[in-house]
Amino acid sequence: MAIFILENTIQKYDWGTIDAIPKLLGKKNLLNEPWAELWLGAHPKAPSVAVDIQTGTKTALDKLIATKPEAFLGKETAHNFDNSLPFLLKVLSAEKALSLQLHPSKLKAEKGYAREEFLGIPMDAAERNYKDSNHKPETVVALTRFEALCGFRPIDEIVNTIKLLMPKDWRQVAGRLADNPGKLELTVLFYTLITMQEIKKKLSFNYVKMRCRQIMDTASKNDKEYEIFAMISKLLESYPEDVGIFAPIALNLFKLKPWEAINLHSGQPHAYLKGTAVEIMANSDNVLRAGLTSKHKDASEFIASLSFESMNSKALQAEKNSDGFFVYPHEHSEYRISRMELDGQAENLHRTNSPEILLCLKGKLLLTSSSGQETAITKGKAVFITADERAYSINGKATIVRADVPL
Repeated sequence: MAIFILENTIQKYDWGTIDAIPKLLGKKNLLNEPWAELWLGAHPKAPSVAVDIQTGTKTALDKLIATKPEAFLGKETAHNFDNSLPFLLKVLSAEKALSLQLHPSKLKAEKGYAREEFLGIPMDAAERNYKDSNHKPETVVALTRFEALCGFRPIDEIVNTIKLLMPKDWRQVAGRLADNPGKLELTVLFYTLITMQEIKKKLSFNYVKMRCRQIMDTASKNDKEYEIFAMISKLLESYPEDVGIFAPIALNLFKLKPWEAINLHSGQPHAYLKGTAVEIMANSDNVLRAGLTSKHKDASEFIASLSFESMNSKALQAEKNSDGFFVYPHEHSEYRISRMELDGQAENLHRTNSPEILLCLKGKLLLTSSSGQETAITKGKAVFITADERAYSINGKATIVRADVPL
């Protein structure tokens, strides 16, 4: 039916960088503000504006989709996701760590949202945990070197790190976990770390700072333990009295190279530390925080929603699809993310009945619809392609990210 140019919202959070997103968009950041995220999609908090190429008419994407949901989304997507675009695409750029957080499961989100609605907690209240009733699985694809904490390390590694941190008194903190290495004791340990009393917190931070320095002075920079204590030391600089600084003890440290990725599932604790990435997720804004932030924290709700499964710390690689795009594997029905290094012409003649967002990260291309409509897309520009646009071709030299729905 149509291809729309998207005008997208910039979110300016204090952990963002001042240059990465402005360079992508070709804009000047005159106030040197932190531009943290660029949102592309139809989330009601900050929907993209869809510009009709022929008439110039501008409409919020969520409202535009609501006018013809089956045409714009495809019959299957419209039916499965209540006539709404099921994914949200972001460009994220972090100068320092952002909150130790997780996203609740679908069931937890439904119950939590209903409870807070019943209690009459305003949607914009600081203490509001659940902004909607949806879950929020994510896939993060690095554009630069990207560091993140995600998912629990194997229990024996956690215990060994605590032994190194507290060689004389480690059993007071991790003895039960060492004796009974299972989810119950891991729950107790992690809850202890993120709910310390104020006086214990200050004493512990002074000791941790000193101990990190001692370990880093004697360890090789290539050692895994050196990396863990270097990260704790760095977090202490930005968040000197925040319990989230203990997160590297228990969580995997990922150092992604450009185009490597990780999948985050419901209940997985994580914190993005530094770098620029493209991130796609289910269309939700539910975040439960436990540290590394000045925003509202809810340790009890965080623990109640936490998955204590250990996670494979290997980065994901994309696999080439028949249409020339490299697709990142995952197991969720709301979204799919893929990329292409275009050099010449590529055709998508047999599209699935899915909506798409194409974002140009580098170079420029010309998109031609089945009706012959041409749309030029340059660096930082994005388009929304409706599900009933049955075919299109692209031509040029560009780096492209595609978000769509797997069918």
